[in-house]
Amino acid sequence: MAETTGEKEQQVLLQLREGDRNALLGLYKANLSMVRNYITKNNGAAEDAEDLLQDALVVLWQNVRKPDFVLSSKISTYIMAVVKNLWLKQLSKNGRMTGEENILPQAHSVLPDHGKEMDMKHLSKAMEELGENCRQLLLMFYFDGHNMETIARNLNFANADTAKAKKYQCFKKLEQIVKSRFSMSDFLK
Repeated sequence: MAETTGEKEQQVLLQLREGDRNALLGLYKANLSMVRNYITKNNGAAEDAEDLLQDALVVLWQNVRKPDFVLSSKISTYIMAVVKNLWLKQLSKNGRMTGEENILPQAHSVLPDHGKEMDMKHLSKAMEELGENCRQLLLMFYFDGHNMETIARNLNFANADTAKAKKYQCFKKLEQIVKSRFSMSDFLK
């Protein structure tokens, strides 16, 4: 009887928990092409992809060994989520972010893409106006890649649904601040 995909994923997770480095190598080989495609399409080089994939695998390796870790997605989905968050942080730190999808993922209604480099100081000012709770929530979700359960726990929300509703409210508030206080030219270098 053949193993199902879910059984294979559980087997890989078990191997990782047991410290099997061959399982890590297998994940590296299986995900490199996908990560390389994403990174090269988003202002990166193949070397960036290799480094980020290694970093993402370290995150997975560390998390899977925690007793309370539960993977609620496919391993490849988890790896890509970590890669995307690490890449956004790296682009932001290096000042290489372009296009509105990199201000905050899903922030498409805030700023149109003019293919120019973004000036992040105005977004930082707008984030400061949100208040600490909203600012932390948006940073945890969009830049640190935390799921709603983790955010709810860390910010003392009743549950993940409450955190999700609050994230939506905070994002809408940020959108209003950006639209009311800044013009498009404020964001372009």
